[in-house]
Amino acid sequence: MKLMDLNIRAPGRVVLFGEHQDYLGLPVIPAAIDLYMTVYGKKHENPYYKIDLPDLKKKEQFSSFNIQYLGDRDRDYLRAGVKVLQEENVVPQNKGVVATITSEIPIQAGLSSSSALNVVWIQFLARLFGAELDPLSLTKLAHKAEVLEFQEPGGMQDHMVISHGYLNYEEFDPIKCTRLRENLPGIVIGNSKDKKDTLNTLRTIKEAVNTGLTYLGKSNVKQLKEGDITELNNSYSSLDSFSINALKAAFTNYNITQFAYNEFLKVDIDQLKIGDLLSKHHESLRDFLDVSTPKIEKLIRAATDAGALGCKITGSGNGGCMIAYCPGNEIKVKKAIELNGGEAHIAHVVPGVGRNKIVG
Repeated sequence: MKLMDLNIRAPGRVVLFGEHQDYLGLPVIPAAIDLYMTVYGKKHENPYYKIDLPDLKKKEQFSSFNIQYLGDRDRDYLRAGVKVLQEENVVPQNKGVVATITSEIPIQAGLSSSSALNVVWIQFLARLFGAELDPLSLTKLAHKAEVLEFQEPGGMQDHMVISHGYLNYEEFDPIKCTRLRENLPGIVIGNSKDKKDTLNTLRTIKEAVNTGLTYLGKSNVKQLKEGDITELNNSYSSLDSFSINALKAAFTNYNITQFAYNEFLKVDIDQLKIGDLLSKHHESLRDFLDVSTPKIEKLIRAATDAGALGCKITGSGNGGCMIAYCPGNEIKVKKAIELNGGEAHIAHVVPGVGRNKIVG
């Protein structure tokens, strides 16, 4: 048996349109990008898992029998992936794995490092033990391991785009993934290097939207009309201001996403329109949800001055990354972001985990 029997990698992702929408059951337009998390290793006859995480300077080891999550760690994703696949009879209890996990995706930066870990770990284990998961099955299992197992507030947009790859229009009622583009030149990522608190941000916004919907007697955001937003503007009710703003953001961002979807359906997209929609999306996230930061705003101003057609924060916000859409001006925008204290990456849209080939 060779030292490395299997090598699987998963891309990170950016969200162009539909930020803070998937966990509300609303459509999103994300893209898989060329920053990768990689797992390599082999199975063995002993019933334990031994995992090296050199980027974190950590090692994990646990039995494959009667998997229990550690009490002081809510997001025990490595154990969760094994447990979920054991429940699906994909991974046996009497075998183990030795593996190493490395990553180019920055942690707590809005590029979905946690979902990339769940997706690549699930796919690695499944293939190692002889199963082949289609992208949708992989999406659902990774979502279960990351979100459902720990009762987290997030949706499955990240798992879906990381599994399927490319630039997609994702729907969740019913679940459907429609490919819009296999490439989209002109995306530059700017990392503010400020860490974010994903779970608390998602939970707070989700609760606020649901509070607003209950107040209006609606069951979902798709039922909202312009008149409902006008009613909120003119209301002196007991509804708190953040719930009002969260509902306005959901309504606004849903409509922006639909405009962008219709544009991406065209053979030749209007780059200026896409840029303008990105900027409008960011304004909604910033002004209604208050998820931007002074550093993000500084990077956006620098990118815009350097020729970006539009910019927005990506991820849950309150830190992390912004993206600039700047076809033809990528190098200039990258330099502007770096000169203003950010880490920059010219991103390329890539295939997902479900299209990786076995190495070794």
